[in-house]
Amino acid sequence: MREGSRNGHRGAAAAILLIGGGAVAVAAWIGGGAGVAAGVTLGYIVLAAIAFVVAGGSGDVAAIMRGAGDERQRAMDLRATAVAAIVTAIFAIGGAIVSIARTGGDPGPYGTICVVFGISYGVALALLRRRG
Repeated sequence: MREGSRNGHRGAAAAILLIGGGAVAVAAWIGGGAGVAAGVTLGYIVLAAIAFVVAGGSGDVAAIMRGAGDERQRAMDLRATAVAAIVTAIFAIGGAIVSIARTGGDPGPYGTICVVFGISYGVALALLRRRG
């Protein structure tokens, strides 16, 4: 891939949005929300078009979206992913604590998210340790 042409996997982010949005729209439609499904479909089509245009740009975000970033851009993406994971974990822990306080012991779906996060982190850490 020539970096100057900015081609590469420009459509990847748009395709992911369309597939994920399609799944959400189908779920809404199955659940009886035909209007919600139509709105979700339209919204994800617009977001996919925006992602396609942005991925064709020349900045750091565009390169990351294309999967064509250099080492600095990939490190930026990794750090942003780590920050997002930490914020999500803190949110889930807070939700579990609130749920436990409200129900007298049931962390609800937040507890499940905490368990999945903890297990996936532990497995990833073990696998990465073995690799490096």
